[in-house]
Amino acid sequence: MLDSVLALLHRLTFEWPLMWLALPMPLLIRLLPAPRLVHRDSVRVPNLANLLGPDQRPASVPGQDRFLWAAFAFFWCCLVFASTRPQLLMPASYREVPVRDLVLVLDVSASMATEDMQDGKGGRITRMAALQEAVRAFIEARKDDNIGLIVFGSQAYPFAPLSRDHRVLLERVDELKPAMAGPQTSIGDALGSTVKMFRNVPASGEGMERVVVLLTDGKDTSSVLPPEVAIRLARKEHVSIHTIALSEGTDEGSDSQLLRRIASETGGTFHIASQSARSLQEVYANLDRITPRKVRKLGWSYRQPLYCYPLLAALGGLGLIVLRLRRKRGGHD
Repeated sequence: MLDSVLALLHRLTFEWPLMWLALPMPLLIRLLPAPRLVHRDSVRVPNLANLLGPDQRPASVPGQDRFLWAAFAFFWCCLVFASTRPQLLMPASYREVPVRDLVLVLDVSASMATEDMQDGKGGRITRMAALQEAVRAFIEARKDDNIGLIVFGSQAYPFAPLSRDHRVLLERVDELKPAMAGPQTSIGDALGSTVKMFRNVPASGEGMERVVVLLTDGKDTSSVLPPEVAIRLARKEHVSIHTIALSEGTDEGSDSQLLRRIASETGGTFHIASQSARSLQEVYANLDRITPRKVRKLGWSYRQPLYCYPLLAALGGLGLIVLRLRRKRGGHD
């Protein structure tokens, strides 16, 4: 019990603590010299009170009424206490905020319509279908990241902004279609669009990570922005790029040499996914392990005003004073 009271007092603060200086003011006024009395000659009658009637006797000296003085002391202490604006520091609340912005850069060129990927049942599905399945699982595992989406074909453009609303992001993944951004491949432009997305959403706080996962099944054939320039821009913005080559394990098809260079120069990793949906899912699962869950706890608190309670107590003390004075007055009328 005592520990709880001490903990509560430890959280008590005052917005205007200097108002406590007014607490001894009534005592200081009481200690001031009394007004100088002018002595005049008069007839002294010791038994004057006995000569007067019951209704004509003088009232008692207010200073002798202990209850009245106690009520006034209570009123004044509560009033000063309220004037200091007491506040109670409430316990801190915490929430987890992401410290990683992650952009998925996906190839949606015409070649993604090729039906050469094996599904889990031994059948054939398109590269796009395998990609969508792997990306969905990856997003669902990244609940603490801000995730955005860039798609590229002949052109590159943002398809979903950085957000923790992964439900909307999954809906956008379902909308992906081969050749929706043109039939060719523009890796350099895709990286440039990614850097621009990061610039439009500044990193919130120290230690914020910027990560990109780029997947393609082809070679850069239509970029306006050279990949070498895009790499320099990414390094300048401290962006780590992980690259995935969707191929048969050889350098044919995808530009593995360029993808290796992109990953190496930006602090990322390079991966090859063979022609199976399971292999692609394993690559994304490996990336999930490489970039584990990382959040920052953000705490905040607030001060609860308490002045109303001593103010109400002061009004109660004032009411007692008024009732006492009226009672004394009624007894002498």
